[in-house]
Amino acid sequence: MTGKIAAVAIRVLAIFPEMDTSAVERFRSKWDPLAAAVPAHITVAFPFEWSGPLPSLATAIQPVLAACAPFALDLPALTIWEDEYLFLLVDEGREQVCWLHESIYGLALDGVQRPSHFVPHMTVGRCAEKAALQAGIRETAAMNLPLVGRALSLTVYRRDEDGRRVRELHMPLGPAS
Repeated sequence: MTGKIAAVAIRVLAIFPEMDTSAVERFRSKWDPLAAAVPAHITVAFPFEWSGPLPSLATAIQPVLAACAPFALDLPALTIWEDEYLFLLVDEGREQVCWLHESIYGLALDGVQRPSHFVPHMTVGRCAEKAALQAGIRETAAMNLPLVGRALSLTVYRRDEDGRRVRELHMPLGPAS
């Protein structure tokens, strides 16, 4: 038998908001070690293993996405999270992001370990030094907050072993037309 065993894919579900993130991306290039790997986003389902084919994942999450109309997003201020991360917390749109998170884990990713606590956010930095985090907070003036935009879709991306992030599916929110 010469067949190759397929590796289990690590996937993430995220909202890539429709908004001008150019200032955030400049900030992330300095503060976020993942800035070069993946653009600014709001994670809805954190890295999970998916052993089935990609179309079966799309089929599983489609009913959740169909039940959630596109919505407004507002990310007004930077905060330090767990003494290590710089987060832009979601204000307007928070309820919808939480609903997507809960519904996807509850209906589509049944059995996948979910985080014990979910806070809708966009990670813009990571650093373990408290003084550096405070400097990051001071630098946010250059981001021209709040970020305002819309969530129109959910993206499935794969995390490869070499660290690359590959966008696999881009699925619209709301009922299919």
